[in-house]
Amino acid sequence: MVLPISMEDSELFPKSANLELPDKRIEYSSENFLQMSEKLSRLWWSRLVISVRGYVINYFKTEDDMQFLCDDAFIMIHQHVVESQPEIGQQFLSDLEAIVNVENLVDILQLLDKGDQVRQNPFMDKCTKAPFERIFGGANVATYRIANAQKFAYVIFMNIFSHLQQRWLTEAKKRKGIRFEEDPEWQPDERVVLFEHFFEGNRTWVLLDFDRHILNYWRPQGSAVIFGDRFIEDKKRLGFALCAHCGILEQRVGQFAERNHKRFCSLKCAENYETNSHTND
Repeated sequence: MVLPISMEDSELFPKSANLELPDKRIEYSSENFLQMSEKLSRLWWSRLVISVRGYVINYFKTEDDMQFLCDDAFIMIHQHVVESQPEIGQQFLSDLEAIVNVENLVDILQLLDKGDQVRQNPFMDKCTKAPFERIFGGANVATYRIANAQKFAYVIFMNIFSHLQQRWLTEAKKRKGIRFEEDPEWQPDERVVLFEHFFEGNRTWVLLDFDRHILNYWRPQGSAVIFGDRFIEDKKRLGFALCAHCGILEQRVGQFAERNHKRFCSLKCAENYETNSHTND
């Protein structure tokens, strides 16, 4: 069974001026997650994380510190949910469930980040201390700052995943939409930020940490995972090339230098490609 989903789905990705946070408890089923892990491909999970990350980051395009810390959060999500064994992802999401459902979480983390005292500190409370420490680390000024910045990433991801779990149980076969794991037409919509400064004519790529992580994980197919198979094929027909090592797409035709009949975005990628080739021989 597959789980149809579309970036145009307003329930998952509402087109609002400000980032909307849920006003009720976010439900998560660890048993349901294991069932989904058995049926849905890594590509589906990866594109889910890519899409939620792009959706959230779009609301913080002018805040470099927020982008950096939110990217760290989405890298953690990708590492635990996509790259690890299901049992590891199951525990990680259970920890997030405990975190995002703390009453007045947004206000509490903001106060802690400012150095103010709170009546019930989730880093100290016996019911939430363990999950907060596993995700953010022990209670201190640095972790308060990180938690305050990353709260939006975790809340929005868990809220969207909660909706998807409900659909998996009740409506998976009824919904129509783009299937992350197999549809060559899949691509993020214009509201999603992927590759900051993409198509702005810069001679050098400006990648955020999450972009680099995805490219490296799916190397050399990362660009197709992010932008969709059809998009990449169209670019190739127009003469654009992918780096033979990391898979990044040219911003202009002929941008990448040729070496031994292959295109590379940098000397480092060319050397790494040759090193890997010799290792595999």
